[in-house]
Amino acid sequence: MLNLAMQDLHIRNSFPGFSRNIARSTGMWSGKIQPSDISCCYDVSIEYNLAKTPKVSVRWPTLHPRAPHLYPDGTLCLYWPKEWRWQGNEIIAETILPWTALWLYYYELWLDTGYWLGPSAHGTNKMLSEHT
Repeated sequence: MLNLAMQDLHIRNSFPGFSRNIARSTGMWSGKIQPSDISCCYDVSIEYNLAKTPKVSVRWPTLHPRAPHLYPDGTLCLYWPKEWRWQGNEIIAETILPWTALWLYYYELWLDTGYWLGPSAHGTNKMLSEHT
């Protein structure tokens, strides 16, 4: 299992603009991700408790209230747990953060087209108008 210090090293190496706050067995990182050259910069945060799966939230801008692929608490659904499970030896900077950028890219396409065009094992590709 990678400890929080190792996760922090990887995150700050790959995403140098991210800041951290580590206390006991929980790490919090925050920073900006721009999914494409024409996208806005999203302010995201990652909360990782060593005993649990990392949780990613978008702090700004506010996501559409009916955005697909969000958990009830508003955190991003980055993968289908029946297909992939978080393991303690995974590196957040190589999995969760790149997947966050992809989620944001597909979110922007959803806003433009009304369809979730990204991969979805559990999914709905319902139109945006069906959600509003």
